[in-house]
Amino acid sequence: MADNTEKKMKIAIDIGHPAHVNFFKVAARRLLNDGHKVTIIYLDRGQLPLIVKEEFKEFKLVRIGLHRGSKLSVIFDANLRRFFQLFKYLNKNRFDIGLGVGSFNFGGVLKLFSLPNLQFDDDPERGLNTILEKLTATQLFFPPIIENYGNIRNFKALKEWAYLSPNYFTPNPSVLDEYRLKVKDYVFIREISTGSLNYSKQKANIIATFARDFDKSENVILSLENKKKAGYYPDKWQILEEPIKDIHSIIYYSKLVISSGDSMAREGAMLGVPSIYCGFRNMKANMILENKNILFHVKPGDVVERVLQLKKMKYLEVNQKKFREDLKSEWSDVSELIYDAVMKYINNGKAD
Repeated sequence: MADNTEKKMKIAIDIGHPAHVNFFKVAARRLLNDGHKVTIIYLDRGQLPLIVKEEFKEFKLVRIGLHRGSKLSVIFDANLRRFFQLFKYLNKNRFDIGLGVGSFNFGGVLKLFSLPNLQFDDDPERGLNTILEKLTATQLFFPPIIENYGNIRNFKALKEWAYLSPNYFTPNPSVLDEYRLKVKDYVFIREISTGSLNYSKQKANIIATFARDFDKSENVILSLENKKKAGYYPDKWQILEEPIKDIHSIIYYSKLVISSGDSMAREGAMLGVPSIYCGFRNMKANMILENKNILFHVKPGDVVERVLQLKKMKYLEVNQKKFREDLKSEWSDVSELIYDAVMKYINNGKAD
């Protein structure tokens, strides 16, 4: 392997969602430790600035763009206006390579400057977004849920595996003490906001529609994106305050995950916890875990009944450690893939 210490790159990583922080943090830190100059460009969106500042303390951080939580803001602030803001910044601050997760506006600016642009995604159902990604990315990495052709490269995993693989995540039971929780004695529920374009057609507050019919004997931990809606849910439910310390350990030690958003439903399943996704989207990425009988796509009106069924089945009695080790042997190391993809450009002499 080439001596990477002789070639140093200026790398820009675009972060538009909290999940992207986790996706890139392993590879980004490794690149930084190699001596490359890594800049994190992030969107001003909800709790994202706080999360970025906490997770990327040693990196150069640049805030570009705004997402106010409305659909109109997504279109104009987070996409159209942000495109020109990115153009202005990247015109003054040239990079050798850029990385993103479905960041077609960031990728579009990089393409205008003829700069390498590596994009990662697992959501071909986004239609126009995916088309724009294909047009702007130097390489677009997808799980084998989309055909491997042109500039598309397949990897055998889902993108959440970049940080949830046993190579990078070890659950910490001590975090439960802060919330007075016991292992496998609670249900973890996530209610997302529907302000993003991905969920523009989804009814808001889905979980609230069945929350008061939920088994009152269950200990429920609620991750609620829109805290203004707290009154919609039972008083007994414990609402977490963001940013949540070691949220994946809290998920890991739960007995069941229920989420109106697809990402956290997949995270729960990858952690070996039976998970229910009650959002409206039918996703090929989810089917990979549905076929393993660990993730279930359930209509909101049927969630309470499905939970009772899973309870009778003792929540499937999943051997979490074995399930995750089996995934590890079957799937690619996504963080290694990100790092190797960047190193390819270094070793091909793309850096100054």
